[in-house]
Amino acid sequence: MTARRTSERLQDVPVAVTAFGNRDLVERRISTESDLQSVTPGLTVRQNTSSNQLGLSIRGQAVDAFSYSAPAVLAYFNETQAGGVTSTAFFDLESIQVLKGPQGTLFGRNATGGAVLYKTRSPSKDFEGYLRAGYGNYDNREVEGAINVPLGSFGALRVSGKMQKRDGFQHNLYNGDRLNSIDSRNIRGSLLISPDGSGFENTTVFQYGKYGGNSGGVKVQNAYAVGQTNNGYALNATAAALYGPGFINLTTDPRVRQLGFDGIADYISKQKNIGFYDFYNDADGRHRARQYIVTNTTTYEVSDAVNFKNIIGYNNVVSRDKSDADGSPFQMVTAGVNDPTPWNYTYQTEQFSNEFQVNGKLLDNRLTYIFGLFVSRETNGQIARYNVGGDYPGGTASPPGLFLYNFETKDTSKAVFLQATYALTDRLNFTAGGRYTWEKISIHQRPGDLYGSLGVGPRSSKFSKPSWTVGLDYKVTDDLLLYFNHRGSWRTGGFNGTSTDLVGGVLVPNQFKPETTYDFEIGAKLAGNLGPIPARLNIALYDQYVKNVQRTVYIDITAVSGNVNKARVTGAEIDGSFDLTPWLQVGGAFTYTHARYTDPQAVVAGVSLPFGPYADSPKYSGSAFFRAKADLANDAGEVALRGDLYAQSSTYYTNLADTLTPDTKLPGYGILNGRLEWNRILGSDVSAAAYIRNITDKHYYAGGLGVGAVIGVNGTLTGTPRTYGFELSVNF
Repeated sequence: MTARRTSERLQDVPVAVTAFGNRDLVERRISTESDLQSVTPGLTVRQNTSSNQLGLSIRGQAVDAFSYSAPAVLAYFNETQAGGVTSTAFFDLESIQVLKGPQGTLFGRNATGGAVLYKTRSPSKDFEGYLRAGYGNYDNREVEGAINVPLGSFGALRVSGKMQKRDGFQHNLYNGDRLNSIDSRNIRGSLLISPDGSGFENTTVFQYGKYGGNSGGVKVQNAYAVGQTNNGYALNATAAALYGPGFINLTTDPRVRQLGFDGIADYISKQKNIGFYDFYNDADGRHRARQYIVTNTTTYEVSDAVNFKNIIGYNNVVSRDKSDADGSPFQMVTAGVNDPTPWNYTYQTEQFSNEFQVNGKLLDNRLTYIFGLFVSRETNGQIARYNVGGDYPGGTASPPGLFLYNFETKDTSKAVFLQATYALTDRLNFTAGGRYTWEKISIHQRPGDLYGSLGVGPRSSKFSKPSWTVGLDYKVTDDLLLYFNHRGSWRTGGFNGTSTDLVGGVLVPNQFKPETTYDFEIGAKLAGNLGPIPARLNIALYDQYVKNVQRTVYIDITAVSGNVNKARVTGAEIDGSFDLTPWLQVGGAFTYTHARYTDPQAVVAGVSLPFGPYADSPKYSGSAFFRAKADLANDAGEVALRGDLYAQSSTYYTNLADTLTPDTKLPGYGILNGRLEWNRILGSDVSAAAYIRNITDKHYYAGGLGVGAVIGVNGTLTGTPRTYGFELSVNF
């Protein structure tokens, strides 16, 4: 475990964390970001505009699509931040660790919800490797492998890669396309330089990924009627007004006339007669992305008591997408209709960071400390083209798009931090840490931008705040740890280039304030025996307070960002595993999350709105598993059977269900997964496995896009149906 930037045993880490080793990742088929939700109760991975635009939420802390807020849950690749708008692929990883609660005193950027740490397998000074290939339904083809080559006493080289291609499980009946398909190719090279006996170690990792296929599409869920209200708020009924009965005689789209859809209400009614994974979208859902990421980590052992460490990271992601925001066959709001470039959205992310650490021990090793300096530069750009009513007489269907958002934001972050743990006794430790961060955020409009053409110019702001942690941990026995933590952190403010504010009679880019938070957490960790049964058990109770919660409202063809006054999240998390016999292990997890706005008012687009209920935060989620194994006679190998269950309660995909966007609730669901393995077949290095996910073929939703305040419709994104297949692997 490296949750505290040093190697520790999981059960000795006094924070709430869920960790998966390489074997867990393979056995549970955790191969992309969305897979993490079903194995990590308390983590929500919501699809926003498509299956490739994902939002991570921990303990209710999330980021809305098109908000341009800093992430509430940060992703780190070998200890460097890795952002970008695309789903990726996991392969040849040493571990994934999910840290829960505010982060800031140790990791590169501040975060109010948590962090997800991806650690690649490091080169070793042994010749070894593996090759794994598989095939499954939807013509799923996967090949993954790695080879590790020692370079004498000097170091080692490791090269790994993965390719996956899968047909889509969604059927777009408008044009016949299959959506939610996968076409990814990844390669990674890792070079270790570590001369024997030198105390010096340098690891450079380069990874390139190319992602294609068609993203999962939005399926319209509802449309507000003309004159409809919700708790006294008039609802946007643009879709019902413009696409009402008789539209079939007005439309300029011959395909809609052929299909016989006479307006949005008629379409929603007829949509009930098609399959769960069928829909009609007027966009094809193409997704193309590429990422290259480089990390360089240097450590030098000055003495037994002092170590230096430097971490350099560079991440560059460009993604291009076509999608249908309204989830219908009508061109209400279409991104880039008839655009000759064939792309609606282009997202660009470039990140560079450098972190220097000194860690060591003092006072006869009773005091351990880590001191660090951090600097990063991040640039995010977006190009988005929109037309309104492209299939409506008088609508817009210009080839480049009537509205063009073309802007770039830059964020420079600098920080200094210090954290120390002092052993008050042999069993009682006190930890205190602090970090101070300076942020400079700027935005500028690029050529052709809608607001740039209206005279909106560049703007910048500076923010600076502290983060902190204070904690106690007590080893009751060698097997039982109790702990208490109090933490504070924040997310920087910024700008949203898709909307404006009116300040002193002048249009300026929409701006939002920093979000701040603090929490209290108590927990217990057991790694020993419960009676005669070997067990691992973790319990955490927390209470988190958030001020100036960063939220976004989609209104008038824009995404307007602002701050909700106050929120509070209270919860409990428990997970464990029990070795009932030498051949049977069982376990599970349960999470209770009570997220609510305690002062729900926010001024957005000049209007004061009460927010609520709290989105992206199911009140209950949980999992259970068993693993049974048997060694075959005559060293013929091991047979293992595993079953997993994940379930969660309902959740909202908008934060305005009580006002502007009612009926945006996703029902709860449960899914079952299974895997049968034959490892080391007949004493060889070959293994085989068969798997099935979503055994009952449960229909469920993986997210939604609430544009009810924009055009009067809301849409959902369907979860993955039953998938099954087999794998063959060989280790050498």
